[in-house]
Amino acid sequence: MTLTPPVFGTTWRPIPFFSMHLIALLLMFSFISGAGFELWRQLDTHIFFSLNGTLAEGGTWAWLWAWANTRYKDMALAIIMLLFLVFPGFGFQRSQLQQALVGFLALMIVMVPLRYFFYEFSKSLDLTGPSPSISVIPAYMLTELFPNISAKDASSRSFPGDHATVLLLWAGYLVMNKRCIGSFMAVGLAALMILPRLVGGAHWFSDVAVGGFAVALPVLAWAFYSPIVYRLTLWLEKGFVPLFTLVGRLPLIGKLPFFKS
Repeated sequence: MTLTPPVFGTTWRPIPFFSMHLIALLLMFSFISGAGFELWRQLDTHIFFSLNGTLAEGGTWAWLWAWANTRYKDMALAIIMLLFLVFPGFGFQRSQLQQALVGFLALMIVMVPLRYFFYEFSKSLDLTGPSPSISVIPAYMLTELFPNISAKDASSRSFPGDHATVLLLWAGYLVMNKRCIGSFMAVGLAALMILPRLVGGAHWFSDVAVGGFAVALPVLAWAFYSPIVYRLTLWLEKGFVPLFTLVGRLPLIGKLPFFKS
């Protein structure tokens, strides 16, 4: 019987483990300090004007970005992310697929308390301010350009970027497990799917570059440079095996590579 290769690290690797935490801390310190915050805001504003300014003429270009900021796109993206986890070739072998799906759930579980602490910490320092679309002028609002499209183009508390954090975790999970064309496609897709919130003005660039990475990097460090998330995944997988077995008995569905024999 061939053992399933682990999707996460199984031993402690202190140097990369602490290095990723250090990078996250340095990003936060650069954002907390007065001079650093001003530099980030200058960069944020420049990027916002460059991206949001492309909506000035409206038309098909702006219409596409409006739809890219809707829940319909988010649902489609969730399906695409799922497909990367349940079909081989995107970073996981066939024998790893069930563990890979459960592993992503484990990543989300680990992220939740860290995300909550990070949000409360940022809130206490008054870092969770409004998005650029309601902070600077001029700002081209997708909801004004296309009133019939329920686009997300503003937020009263934009920092950190939750949408970006999940995408960074997903892409990091795939590419850190295996570097291949499929996992690099995930990285490119994550970058592309982060753009709509920046173009529409629902998030500053620093919400992603600081807020997203400051949460994603420690979670990925615990996943790949410690055995903790791997053990959590194995424990969760035991509970999911009966469900996978049951669903795998369904006609046609059971023939999918996810339901390995």
